[in-house]
Amino acid sequence: MNNYFKNKLKDRLTYCKSWKHDIDMYLANKEISKQADKEFYKTRPVLKLILNIYFLPYNLLRLVQYLRIRHDYKKNEIEMIVLSKKLKENKNWRTYGNK
Repeated sequence: MNNYFKNKLKDRLTYCKSWKHDIDMYLANKEISKQADKEFYKTRPVLKLILNIYFLPYNLLRLVQYLRIRHDYKKNEIEMIVLSKKLKENKNWRTYGNK
């Protein structure tokens, strides 16, 4: 059973690392899109203002979603640290605890 638990912890840690990588890529691409929008609307400030007012509810929803992603990202980093500690403890327990 101990080996099963260790494998599940490793799988979960691998999933967390993969999820972190995917979110890193998402945030990087989101930043590129933001810079492209900024460049595009440099010469169209009135259009930018009108669109910002028109899409205010939608933009607020997107802001909340972005904040949620950032929250989950921070939580995932903590989870990876905890899983790494658990794996290390499990490794030490197997080595020193049960002989």
